[in-house]
Amino acid sequence: MFKAINTIVISDQPASTLLLKKVFESTEYKIIFESSILDKQLSGSWMIEPDLLIIINRQLGSGTLEQLKTIITHYPLPIVVFSNVDTNDAIHEAIETGISSYIVNGLDEKRIINILKTASIRFNHQQQLLKQLEDLKTSLAERKIIDRAKGLVMQQRQCSEDDAYKLLRTSAMKQNLKLATLSKTIIEAAVLFN
Repeated sequence: MFKAINTIVISDQPASTLLLKKVFESTEYKIIFESSILDKQLSGSWMIEPDLLIIINRQLGSGTLEQLKTIITHYPLPIVVFSNVDTNDAIHEAIETGISSYIVNGLDEKRIINILKTASIRFNHQQQLLKQLEDLKTSLAERKIIDRAKGLVMQQRQCSEDDAYKLLRTSAMKQNLKLATLSKTIIEAAVLFN
């Protein structure tokens, strides 16, 4: 037995919603909420955390894209949009919003599941890249803090860069602190006493 993929469907096309339900019958996809407009979903709370959001909208406007940006910020999840709008600007704006997949005139019964799987894989890959970027930013920020604290220790103790680093590292280990945490404390103390 497979784990259900809790899916929210926002569709202004009832026939398309029925098609999704038919396609989902023998799959792991389970529609937990459906509506014809996105506003209702944003104003309510999600009782069951969704795994996927599907938007079927003939004319995807900038208001809808702003709402999707809010959802992506607060509830990161794969979002698949089926729309009739095929302008380069609309597609570019949709992808910039963070939508996992934007399909133009493509609600084809045979392709739906593959589109959803591809969107989920793309979303997971994007999340990994964002986490790596965030980790890199944190690492660089910590490196700057450590270097600044090392400079303060070198100045105070009249020692080499290696000796200052060893002193910081030893002190951090003795106090069971991260090196960046100890370095931040040293910088804050130096600012306080200057």
